[in-house]
Amino acid sequence: MMKTVSSATRSAIILALLAAPTVAMADGAADDVPRLGLDPGEPQVRSATPALPFGVQPAMSREYVLDFHGYLLLPARIGFHQRPTTDPTMSDTVIHSPPLIPQDLRSFEYTGALPTPWLQLNFIYGNQTVSATTIISGTSASDASSFYNPVDQLGVNDAYLTLNLTKKVGFPFRINVGAYTGRYGAMGAYDAGRYGTPLIARTNTIGETITAGYKMGDLFLVAEQGLGGQLGRPPAGIVPAGWNGFVDPNVGATLVNHAHLGLAYAGVARLGLHYLTAWTQDDLTPAGNIPDGRISVYGADLHLTGGRAGHFYVGVAHTQATNAQSVSGAIEILNARGGPELRNQYLGADSAGNVTGSLTTFGAQYDVSFARAVFGKWYTGMTPDIFLSLFGLVTKVSSDNLPAPYFAKTKMKGGAEVTYTFLSWLGVSERFDHVRLNGSDSTEAFSVLSSRILFHSGWRSRDEIALQYSYFLYGSGVQVQTGYPPTYDMNASPDKNVLQLTGTFWW
Repeated sequence: MMKTVSSATRSAIILALLAAPTVAMADGAADDVPRLGLDPGEPQVRSATPALPFGVQPAMSREYVLDFHGYLLLPARIGFHQRPTTDPTMSDTVIHSPPLIPQDLRSFEYTGALPTPWLQLNFIYGNQTVSATTIISGTSASDASSFYNPVDQLGVNDAYLTLNLTKKVGFPFRINVGAYTGRYGAMGAYDAGRYGTPLIARTNTIGETITAGYKMGDLFLVAEQGLGGQLGRPPAGIVPAGWNGFVDPNVGATLVNHAHLGLAYAGVARLGLHYLTAWTQDDLTPAGNIPDGRISVYGADLHLTGGRAGHFYVGVAHTQATNAQSVSGAIEILNARGGPELRNQYLGADSAGNVTGSLTTFGAQYDVSFARAVFGKWYTGMTPDIFLSLFGLVTKVSSDNLPAPYFAKTKMKGGAEVTYTFLSWLGVSERFDHVRLNGSDSTEAFSVLSSRILFHSGWRSRDEIALQYSYFLYGSGVQVQTGYPPTYDMNASPDKNVLQLTGTFWW
């Protein structure tokens, strides 16, 4: 869903979520269909297990009712750096807000260790057969903004109709029609994982998605198909600017077709196979007749939920881009929107501007509660606990357009987080992340060590206030972005020390 939604501070909440009782919505829709990706209305990080309904949940009601959910994540962040030279009117220490750090959501460098704002209000009206969902969201709060940036005020981000025909056809069958996101390759038990990045792909389209299921004893077979486009292309003559998100006017009308097949066993294992392809065949771009562009993704992932043994995820995706410069942000790969951002972040372009190449991505995450491991079915989530999370992502980039000798490069990142909740209202957490942007080249690598103090209103509350200190250790070749639009600045020195105060609440 989101420009900034991927964040880190989630371990204490995940601990509470794993302790929550299983209900119908925990693994899919009201008919309990195992999910192949994240539902459109769920935040990309720290999604609640099943959200508590405001009044009566539409999926459980014969009459039309209103349901209301929300999510907010508001961090105050400042970075500190030492000036190389000063005069008597200047302090030796400079303060940046937001911090000057390598944490661009659209780039592989993003770890999610330091969250950025995300606000979301979900309104659902309907009954167990049909419902309408409207999601209002934003990536900034205007009162705290240093300047008004229209692209931060997303407004109506998703709007779609859900038709549940399960009772009509005799097996789980659901249709979504409208504008919404689809996210496949969610590494977490209930969210996109520690990196806040769908491993396989994300779609941002208006169209349809059909989901059908068939239960055979402990086995549950799920099939899903979707097709969508966008409401319009950037018009000829538009100039990239802040108000339009620095749009690329040369992207064409893009369609996305995707198909998924899943097999779940007894709520313990879920295997998913995924195929997505986005393409353009447009002659109305400012560049005139351009080569047809395509981005295709093939992926597979596996969730294992072992109760006291924790949750394990592993997935792989192969992305093939062919003349992808004209493919819009209707599809995202590792948070990079369409061909232009794949070009900027991974593949480069040839002398004619063509973007062709491939990415092969592997990812894994393991989460375990030690109290649950010890007490098993007697674990209630109402006692002190230690929660461990291990996570990693590797992407091999192949492109003839990269500068020599980097025609093929490997990007890697991995980390661990340990959270100790020792009182109903208090816990602490340590997280370590290491990122290598160019294989074994340590000059383009950096590490982040984050320490947090966590405050909650209760053992299984849906609120959190976190005070965090992060220390960055950089290789000599690490760059950060400055300016508007942000571009990598070789002369800018990144902040090593970052303080952050985060308030989070969801309902």
